[in-house]
Amino acid sequence: MDHIRFNDRDDGHAIANVAGTAFNPNRDVSICRVKDGVPYGGVIFSNYTEESIAMHSGGFRQNWTNRDILFVMFDYPFRQLQVNRIFGYVPEDNEHAIRINENLGFVHVARLEGMFRNNTACLLMKMEKTACRFLSIKPRTLRPNYH
Repeated sequence: MDHIRFNDRDDGHAIANVAGTAFNPNRDVSICRVKDGVPYGGVIFSNYTEESIAMHSGGFRQNWTNRDILFVMFDYPFRQLQVNRIFGYVPEDNEHAIRINENLGFVHVARLEGMFRNNTACLLMKMEKTACRFLSIKPRTLRPNYH
C-alpha cells in the first residue's frame, strides 16, 4: 500500500543523506512516500521564517514522486504553514537537480560561491505560492494529517 509518512526520524536522515544536507528532528519536518513499507523518497523542510521555508528533496527509487507526494510537498508549506515562498539550494554542478527544480516551477534567484564541498557554488532557487501549479492537484487516496 502507498502512503505518505510524516516526521519519521529515519526517513528524515535518509532524505538528508541523499539531498546532501542535515536533518534536525527537533526543528525540521520530513515527509516521505512509502510503498509496501519501503521508503521511496521525500522532502525535508527547514529554516521556517513564517514568510518562507527551505525544501530539500531526495529519492531512493526511480520515479519516487507521484500525485500524492507532489500535493503534500506544496500543500504543507503553502497552505498549512502559509508561507509565500519556498527556497531550494542546489549545487551548481547538479544539472539533474536543477532541471527537476525548474520543471517543478522553481526559478533562479542567486548564485552563492563556495557553499558546497569542493568550493562548489550554490544556485538559490525559489517558488512563489502564486506560481505553484501543484496546489490544484487532487490526491488519489491521501487525506493529509500533518500532526
